This record gives sequence, C-alpha cells and structure tokens, in this order.
Amino acid sequence: MFTSLRPISIVLVAIIGLCSAFNAPVSAQNTPGTHQDNGGMNGSLSNEDLQKLGGEKPKDSSPGASRDAAQARAKAETESAELVKALELSCHITDAQLVVAGTRKAASGGKDVDTRVYEVACGGALGYLLETQGTDKPIAISCLTAEEARAADVAKGKPPGFFCKLPENKDVFAIVASMITAGTSMACTVRDLQPFGRSESTQSDYSEVSCQDGKGFLLRTPLPGSQAQTLVMSCNDAAKQGIKCRLTDAGPVQTPVSMDVFKTALAQHGVSCSVDQIRLIGQEDNRKRYVVEYRCANQPQSTVAFVPLEGNNNPYESLDCAAALLRSVVCKYNATH
Repeated sequence: MFTSLRPISIVLVAIIGLCSAFNAPVSAQNTPGTHQDNGGMNGSLSNEDLQKLGGEKPKDSSPGASRDAAQARAKAETESAELVKALELSCHITDAQLVVAGTRKAASGGKDVDTRVYEVACGGALGYLLETQGTDKPIAISCLTAEEARAADVAKGKPPGFFCKLPENKDVFAIVASMITAGTSMACTVRDLQPFGRSESTQSDYSEVSCQDGKGFLLRTPLPGSQAQTLVMSCNDAAKQGIKCRLTDAGPVQTPVSMDVFKTALAQHGVSCSVDQIRLIGQEDNRKRYVVEYRCANQPQSTVAFVPLEGNNNPYESLDCAAALLRSVVCKYNATH
C-alpha cells in the first residue's frame, strides 16, 4: 500500500526544484560564529550609539503617556503600524513598545536625524525590531536575527545591542521550535542557534538549529518585506542535498539526486522511450521510493513511477495516471488535462 507523502516531504524531498534556494547560502554563508557587527539594528547603530540613545528620554513621550503604560503601548502600536506598512512586513501587530529614541547622524550624511526603535510582536509569527531613519526608509530585523546577533556579541565578550523583550518575542528558542514542528512534524528542544548565511536571490536568511537530542535543522526565513516562504530542512536531508550543517554531525554530504539519475533508473527498469518531461513528486515515508512522473516524447499520456535507488531493495512500480490518482498522486503532464 502506498504511504501518503507528507506535505513537508514534497517540499523538501523535491529540493531539486528548490536546490538553488538552499544552495544559495552555501556560497554566502559566514564563518561559524561570525557576522556583521550589529550593535543593534544590523549595524546601523553601534553599541556606543545605543548607550547614548538609551540615556535619553524619548522625545515624543508626553507626561500623560509616561504615566499611562497602556496609552504608551497603544501609541507605539500606531506608530509601529506605519513602519510595518512602509516595509511591507507580514505582521499582525499584537503588541508594541518604543525601545529607545534620540538623534544620530543620517546614513546619507548631513544633519542629525530623529531616530526611534520599536519592537513589535506579530501574533504567533516572528516579531521585529523597527528603526526609523529620518526621511530615509526605515529598516527592520527579525527577532530571530536579533537573537543570533546578541548571542554572537556575547560570545565575543561584547555588550549586546538590541534584542527582543516583549513576552511574545523573548523566547526565540520556543518560536524556532514551533516553526520546526510546523514544517516537519518533528519536535526539537533547541540547544543552539546560529546564522548560516543569506541569499539575495531568495531574499532569505538561513539559520542552523541544533536540538537537545542531537538532531539539527536548517531554517529559511524571509528577509523583512520579502514574500519568500519559510522552509525547514533537517540536517540529514541537507547532507543528501550536498549541504553540510556545522552544529550537527549528520554524516558526509552526498551528491544531490538529479533528473538524469531518475532517467537512468527508468531505463534500467525497461523504459526505452525518449523521456522529454520528468518531475520529482516526492518520496514515500515507508518504502522510501522516489515518486516521479514522466512522459515519453510524442506520447500524450504520462506515467507515474515508484523508483527505488541504490541501497533500496523495494520493488520498482509503474502506474498510469488513473491508477496513480487512487494513491493520491496527480499527474500534470497529461495532454488531455
């Protein structure tokens, strides 16, 4: 009986289609433990700047707002909402606070500009730190990136810059654990977290996570304002795709499975036609056979094959699209559809 393909299996096993997305950070990744010196907002404010601003009372705090914490939070939510909109962030603000305010040199030079840093919680998603820059576009970093920066600063013996403190945001490890469970249905009590790299092509940050039980994961999260999807990959799967985790020893990396490998396997199982279309659908949970759809040149109907690769002793199986549909596998190459 065909075991159904888990959604995450389809996403991650079909990494051939996404391989550039997870390979991108390999060339962009930093040396472990290194990253941009962020005295807070991704390098825009130094620790010295933070100390200066932290010693000043926010300019826009009226006496009434200072006395009434609820009113101050409501004001911070309103002002943060404008920044969220300007940055095109996917964030339903459930809490916000003004972290610090003051003046500093403009990034583009010239006179000092007013600057404010807000923290926002986003209703079950990653929260953000937001910074105004006068008339320049505001900037943002996620609480995940801020935590990685904080940990790197502490490891270097440096005073940390901004990091998230709102109740919904401060337990970054718990947030990451929930993202892993949502993406893989696996539990992870996070032991360590560090940046893995950044991909400008996918507009994503990549983080590596190690768990208390020895498992490890790579986590892809969109850069602020990016429409990229969050993806999770185990370090075992990453090794199969030629990507080596640093915090977790998932074994030697392997050469990624290519479409040519599947074409060769089909030929070995008696498919003698010229295959002009082929795609990987996923991999079985139980028998671990790869599920591919292929279509021979000049033939209107495609075929679904269950392909065991080297080391897998389960049988090869081939089905027409009608039979494959009974196993919840939908063809896409049928010319009649």
